Amino acid sequence: MFQFSRFTISKPGHTRCAASVLAAAAAIAATALVLVPAAPAAYPGPNGLIAFRADTDSGSQVFTIDPETLQQVQLTHVDGDAQGAPHWNSDSSMITFEFDPANVTSNDFCHVATMNADGSGLTFLPLANGDQCEQTPNFSADGKQLFYEGYNGRHRDDIWSMKLDGSDRRLVTACEGRGVVDPEPSPDGKMLAFACGSRSGEALFVSRIDGSALRRLTPYSFNVGNHEDWSPDSRRIMFIAQQNEGTPDFQVNTATIAADGSDLQWVTNYPAGGLRAYGNSYSPDGRWIVLRLENGDQNALFKIRPDGTDLTQITAYSTFRPRGMTWGSVCPCTP
Repeated sequence: MFQFSRFTISKPGHTRCAASVLAAAAAIAATALVLVPAAPAAYPGPNGLIAFRADTDSGSQVFTIDPETLQQVQLTHVDGDAQGAPHWNSDSSMITFEFDPANVTSNDFCHVATMNADGSGLTFLPLANGDQCEQTPNFSADGKQLFYEGYNGRHRDDIWSMKLDGSDRRLVTACEGRGVVDPEPSPDGKMLAFACGSRSGEALFVSRIDGSALRRLTPYSFNVGNHEDWSPDSRRIMFIAQQNEGTPDFQVNTATIAADGSDLQWVTNYPAGGLRAYGNSYSPDGRWIVLRLENGDQNALFKIRPDGTDLTQITAYSTFRPRGMTWGSVCPCTP
């Protein structure tokens, strides 16, 4: 959770900028919905570590867990919060995530951060283009660029690209102009998935990697959130539907859909008031989806086949809440 110097706008799980932009928040809420963060594509290869973020006594931090041995390692100890989802690059040698500093200066509320897979080499990239918050970063398929959401604290909220050193910033898409988040490049490098907002919810969209040929894949009523993920063969997209939020009929389930918007398949079908299924990432071999099941304040990691069979528990239920899970590979593999 944000401390007093920050605040949350609209959607659970996604934090927005800081106290000095509170006045702008009201205007934004009237014109654009702020969405929740996304995960990186699962690049083909043998299954390795799962990265995630979780709250600690010292803010939200990045962890990894071995789904076979259950060995868990805390990678970051940042003074602030690691937000969004920690994204692997294609060979699982680097991770990028959103960093929200504890002590904000000069309206620098959210930064893109990169580090090596073991937590070393931590780098915070400076803001650009008048942004006050740059968030939900993700690597391009070739690992040479980063896609991210740039927000200027007022009305502009777009997807941008840049090189790993923060140079060569380019606008990719503003979607429909009501808020866009979670850029997710396909493993083949041809497409981009993201979530866009309206006054009635959030929907899953795709475009070409340059932002052209925009297409909506789901209804806004699905209230897509907590990040989407491409299958390793770039044919399907996994996403979470948070339907009827704020009502007694609220339910959270995981689904997949073909990249052209056809063949919607529900991976889970938990009813309102039942378990909440936050599917976050395909495995690199494409045979599993990792998800967090929530039962009240109890959380556990599971894996499930993309067709909804063979639900397998990974961790025991507890109040520890892994979020933004992304499944890395054990070898240097190219998309």
